[in-house]
Amino acid sequence: MTLGVTKYIGARVPRREDHRFLTGTGRYVADIALPRMVAAAFVRSPHAHAEVKVVRAERAVRRPGVLAVLTGEEAAHAAQPIRGDLTLAGWKRSEFPVLAWPRVRFAGEAVVAVAAADRYAAEDAAEQVAVEYAPLPPVTDVERAVEPAAPLLRPEWGDNVFLERQFTVGDVEGAFAAADLVWEETYRTHRYTAFPMELRGCLADYEPVGRSLTFYTSTQIPHLMRTQLADVLGLAENRVRVVAPDVGGGFGIKAHLFPEEVAVCLLAMRLGRPVRWIEDVREHLQASTHAHQHVHRVKVAARRDGTLLAIQGDILVDCGAYSCWPESSAAEANQASRVLPGGYKVRNVRMRARSVATNKCPIGAYRGVGRPSATFTMERVIEDIARRLGLDPVEIRRKNYVQDDEYPYTTATELTYDSASLVGSLEKVAEAIGYDAFRREQARARAQGRYVGIGFGSFIEQTAHTTVEYAKRGNPIVRGYDSVCVSLDPSGKVTVESSLHSHGQGHETSFAQVVAERLGVRLEDVRVRFGDTQSAPYGMGTYASRSATIGGGAAWKAAEAVRRPLLTVAAVLMEANAADLEIAEGVIRVAGSPQRRITVADVARTVYHRPDKVPPGVQAADLTSLQNYDAAPGTGTFANSIHAAIVEVDVASGVVKILRYVVVEDCGTMINPMIVDGQLHGGAAQGIGGALLEHLVYDEAGQMLSQSLMEYLLPGAPEIPPIETHHLTTPSPFTLGGFKGMGEGGAIAPLATLANAVTDALAPLGVAVTELPLSPERVHRLIRAAGNA
Repeated sequence: MTLGVTKYIGARVPRREDHRFLTGTGRYVADIALPRMVAAAFVRSPHAHAEVKVVRAERAVRRPGVLAVLTGEEAAHAAQPIRGDLTLAGWKRSEFPVLAWPRVRFAGEAVVAVAAADRYAAEDAAEQVAVEYAPLPPVTDVERAVEPAAPLLRPEWGDNVFLERQFTVGDVEGAFAAADLVWEETYRTHRYTAFPMELRGCLADYEPVGRSLTFYTSTQIPHLMRTQLADVLGLAENRVRVVAPDVGGGFGIKAHLFPEEVAVCLLAMRLGRPVRWIEDVREHLQASTHAHQHVHRVKVAARRDGTLLAIQGDILVDCGAYSCWPESSAAEANQASRVLPGGYKVRNVRMRARSVATNKCPIGAYRGVGRPSATFTMERVIEDIARRLGLDPVEIRRKNYVQDDEYPYTTATELTYDSASLVGSLEKVAEAIGYDAFRREQARARAQGRYVGIGFGSFIEQTAHTTVEYAKRGNPIVRGYDSVCVSLDPSGKVTVESSLHSHGQGHETSFAQVVAERLGVRLEDVRVRFGDTQSAPYGMGTYASRSATIGGGAAWKAAEAVRRPLLTVAAVLMEANAADLEIAEGVIRVAGSPQRRITVADVARTVYHRPDKVPPGVQAADLTSLQNYDAAPGTGTFANSIHAAIVEVDVASGVVKILRYVVVEDCGTMINPMIVDGQLHGGAAQGIGGALLEHLVYDEAGQMLSQSLMEYLLPGAPEIPPIETHHLTTPSPFTLGGFKGMGEGGAIAPLATLANAVTDALAPLGVAVTELPLSPERVHRLIRAAGNA
């Protein structure tokens, strides 16, 4: 759907929420203090795999200030385990216990919870809890985990595979038989995590008389959290209130219910007083969700001119010990198998995808969910084949992309691309980064002994997928819609209540822009609220690049619904035809007669306080509208982007320096281009950190070696170059306003982009990147290996 001239949609409006963030007046879970509040701490397993034999808590209970000790056996009787299930054939269930019992399955898993007067006392008491373990053989390598002789995390399964899925489309054998080149390679991405600035935290307040629970938590999904908490705790859902205050980053990690959160609720229910837990860095690295550890064995058929004929993939994903709720552990592998062909016209596809259990922290949602690894593989394949055939990496993309006039386009993996601009974006990024001029400069640099390279990473991303798509995925919760309530009060001010949540996306600004535009009021007269299940309408929350499209669409519908009775009453008061009225900036005018006017506030006051002047059929309740939106046909709308980077590699040290980084993004109609740019900058920074620095390393015994920020390196200002952003605008034909999602996009392409740039820089040495991260030690090892070869 295209838009005409707009005032607010498309405007670079400064984010209204930033004032409280920048002045330190935001309110996070750690800022909430309730009377009689106590603190929780956890005893965590030192073993990756072991039986829990005996828990001795007597010394801990006698510590000053200690109020309660909760063991795994007690928790198992008090609450249900968390089950991240699927309905797909072949799925193997895993129950994620509130506290590990009778077995632990990863180092750092919570075994015992302690509540005490303050965190110091709780930590001291936790150290006094003695747990006797019987160690078992751990499974720590995903490729060995699928071997027949591998130790089993769950003997009843018979193997270590949560789910295996296979499909074949087209004539794969015929395509390989007709190929001039068959390219085979194994590409590996590594395990890392989102690491938001605000780590996990929660505060449970239980009222025993009414059996009611108020749960403050740093979450992206308040209503789903309420539903699941009620289920596992055995409480009536209408007696559970979830409050998500300001959230300092989520990126997918906070779209889960964690065992620690349930344990904190159990402590509060036992004590009848508030219990709070704020995780520390070591806990976050050990026991918050991880992501992106993939092994992709691919085989690709191509013609001599670079035309891709077929792709065959065998995908292994290291899912860790348990399946997280609600996404399930199969999300990464299933996603990667469907999106691996990307924006390329490959009609013959064979995929095998296995979600594998290991004795590591579970994987969960993290910005992109399978797409960063799939994009890494496909974009490396494209440039590897181009290099083998002596083709230009820009030209081979141009040849194989779905062309800009071929949409809608249904892929071999049954994704329907509604619209995109892959070719136009490629041309724009090549121009922006000065591709031809760089190639000339690269030749001069190589003559001087400098190793500089350019790399591209492109993708087409399914966003705002709703009912149809989630039903296909076999999730018991079909997360198809979200809700927005728009209310016009007697003063003419507007309140927007949303089922979504903001953890950095700027919803308080962008939703206000949509409502102000569609209702016709001033932007400053619109207030946006979310995060409290007691007032916000029910919905699915914020994740999966969907908020602007689904939440914006619901806001659009609700604002339009309020606008209609507003105009009906105004027409009576002005003795005009409602069809001749227009609203802008809180003033209703007769088209062509601007002197005939009435304010929105005057009409609202009349509706609420002078019903005698209101026409039949209109009442005060009509100035409030609650609307769902699920973006039919439910298969999603597709944004596309391409990143380009120029790097220089110091061959003596292996250090990669990014000289330029350029992004071209097409996310349809932009509600606020400033917010879009901010999302691109933040996402690219996360992707660059993942490509170059961040790595969660386990040894063969399943012990994490990167347990602090001394070992887990986050990017800082010196590592992140200026992110140059450019835009194309291809509105979606499916969605209200033509909106598309883009929140994950910035983080999807950097792995591929930087790997291609480093490969290009080191091409004279025969280096090809097939594994991440591109840490100095790894790059230097590649250089040495190429020299030895």
